[in-house]
Amino acid sequence: MNDQLHKGPVRGASHKKRLMQGRAKWLRVAGGAMIAGGLLASGGRARADDIQAARNVVARLLPAHAGQVTLTLRPASGTTAEHYRISGHKGDIHVTASSDSALLFGLNWYLKYVAHAGISPNGITPPAMAQLPAPGHPIEGEATFPYRYALNENTDGYTSPYWNWERWQHELDIYAMNGLNTLLIERGTDAVLYRTFMRLGYKDEQVRSWLSMPAHINWQLMANMCCYGGPVPRELIEKRAVSAQQIIGRMRELGMRPVLPGFYGMVPDDFGKRFPQAHVIGQGEWNRFRRPAWLDPRDPMFAKVAAIYYDEQKKLFGDAPVYDIQPFQEGGTPGDVPLADAGQGIQKALDTAHPGAMWMLMAWYEEPDARMLAGVDRKRLFIVDLEQNTRVRENRDADFQGAPFLYGGLWDFGGRTSLGGSSYDYGVRLPGLWRTQKNMIGTAVFPEGMDNNPYIFDLFTEAAWRRDGVDTTQWTRDYADRRYGQPGDVHARKAWDLLLHSAFSYRATGIQDFGEASAAPDSLFNAQPSLDTHSAAWNGMKVLPYDPHLVEAAMAELLQASDATRATEAYRYDLVDVTRQAVANQARAMLPQIGDAFAARDRAKLHALTTRWLELMDRQDSLLATNTFFRVGTWLSWPQAWSDDPAQRKLMDYDARVILTNWGGRTASQVGHLRDYANKDWAGLTKDYYRVRWQLFFDSLETSLATGRPPREIDWYKVGEEWCHNGRVYSPTPEGDSYTVARDIHDYLTQGNMAPSK
Repeated sequence: MNDQLHKGPVRGASHKKRLMQGRAKWLRVAGGAMIAGGLLASGGRARADDIQAARNVVARLLPAHAGQVTLTLRPASGTTAEHYRISGHKGDIHVTASSDSALLFGLNWYLKYVAHAGISPNGITPPAMAQLPAPGHPIEGEATFPYRYALNENTDGYTSPYWNWERWQHELDIYAMNGLNTLLIERGTDAVLYRTFMRLGYKDEQVRSWLSMPAHINWQLMANMCCYGGPVPRELIEKRAVSAQQIIGRMRELGMRPVLPGFYGMVPDDFGKRFPQAHVIGQGEWNRFRRPAWLDPRDPMFAKVAAIYYDEQKKLFGDAPVYDIQPFQEGGTPGDVPLADAGQGIQKALDTAHPGAMWMLMAWYEEPDARMLAGVDRKRLFIVDLEQNTRVRENRDADFQGAPFLYGGLWDFGGRTSLGGSSYDYGVRLPGLWRTQKNMIGTAVFPEGMDNNPYIFDLFTEAAWRRDGVDTTQWTRDYADRRYGQPGDVHARKAWDLLLHSAFSYRATGIQDFGEASAAPDSLFNAQPSLDTHSAAWNGMKVLPYDPHLVEAAMAELLQASDATRATEAYRYDLVDVTRQAVANQARAMLPQIGDAFAARDRAKLHALTTRWLELMDRQDSLLATNTFFRVGTWLSWPQAWSDDPAQRKLMDYDARVILTNWGGRTASQVGHLRDYANKDWAGLTKDYYRVRWQLFFDSLETSLATGRPPREIDWYKVGEEWCHNGRVYSPTPEGDSYTVARDIHDYLTQGNMAPSK
């Protein structure tokens, strides 16, 4: 074991002094409140010694070992940095920490580096031994940053729009164990908007028609769109508010900061007609969706609407220490309103309703606008820098005008199932940034979809508790050991070393202008059929940035892992994920060959290649069906539990399906290019949607060669709508054995069915 890892991120005097000097001014917020132990006082628990919620997390995740763990909360004295200490004997492990977050992260550190156990969103590997092993010596560590944030504004649409409480509880458990202490909760904001505009004189159905359904509402919260999929059932709005109360309540029990959406002026399009004295500005379109109107923050009506909004929000969810406010996200216009004045009005309304609360902004595209930043109190906000790795910002302190910021990790868009991420940027660069970025106060887990790429999630969340970069080779070896609870499995280690040097080898160039093009490449099997497509999502990476043979070799190594490794839940997930990626990569080599065969009018070769393509898709679907994480039935099972009413179920089922496929209406889908943005390698979706499209396309090519006429045009939007409305029931229950199917795929690929390099 690497000794530095075993010791933990040990606190040092110089490190502590540097942190204190560089960040102290951001730890105090208006009104005299202090971030103590990583928590704003207003967002914490009533009693500092009440850690039953943390104990319950351990009991749920480690039921066989929870009785051997003693957690003790000891508030910090003389330091603002959260810290933990691990000690004890065999079968009797003690973790003492200054906060709930440090308690559970400290326990997780022990599990990782002493007990060789893994806690991840995609599989729990408990300690293999009945009695927990003793640490060789006490282990101490501390958080480098006070904010360890998670959840992109899009996550609730691409990952969790219909999750039930049990699923959310598990997610919160995972986040808590990985040291995250600040989470955005958008669920329930539809109820806030409903109540707000009802108080302003709108009718029930008018508001419900203006709101969007759960898989799309978060884009409305950013004023990208409105009015989609409804009218939203009132029963659903009310149930989601109750669900949000439960989620936020648990967060507070765990000492986590809830971040709630704030008000920045979004109003219905007819607001100006209802209130003709109000200054309302149209916002145009976003990807061919009509954007909601915007109410001038200087207008007296703005203060009135904001007060109602925050009042209704507080009635439902209480106060929050942070509010997410994203004016002009990906477009919109301030019209004749000076941006500095707009920012001041937004900030004043927030401060009036919640004195001392912080405003959270994104750095994305050209946001935040420098003119808006110049007009606000920058000590009262922080920025989530989503493009740390891609957009050139030579001096972030200058670009953000001295505002504090979080380093954002953005390795996934649309919740796509692609394997990949930057081990270097998150494991080597990130932990040491505290030395040079004096206004950096935290990290942000910011992929648009969660519950994929557990390797990167583990690496990124751990970086917030380190002060130096890791040796990624050693870290990855240790990861393989704990991932399956089998230290020394040479094949598991080799598999992950191969993945480190392929799917996870991407390194930021610092010269790209569009971060979405740097996410892991998606599968061409999922693309709207074309002979010259290079990605399924319009903005996906166009070229595979690594040698695909390394992923195939990783698949082969995983298939040789020990029986004990193969028995773990995490292994079964990884085997499906790696094999799935190996199969998906075949399409990138095959599609140009299919294009060449068509251009050469070689009917025999075209038929052979397209038959192999469809065979690979069939095998892919069979593989995906063996794991519940990769079944569309899992996704579609969540909406059904929200209502017994057939009409409501139909609305929700369509909402959940269309976000995966057409995304929205015809114009937004095909002209706005939103189709397949959230494509997934999922059983059922692969067989009954993606494969159907490619079969139609290949048939049109063969008919073209047979008749001499151009291939017929296919209405792809209509094909998508047919799947969204077909009513087919998909089970979340796995079918088949992952190992057997993966072995068959490996044999198929190595017996002459591997796509040759062009």
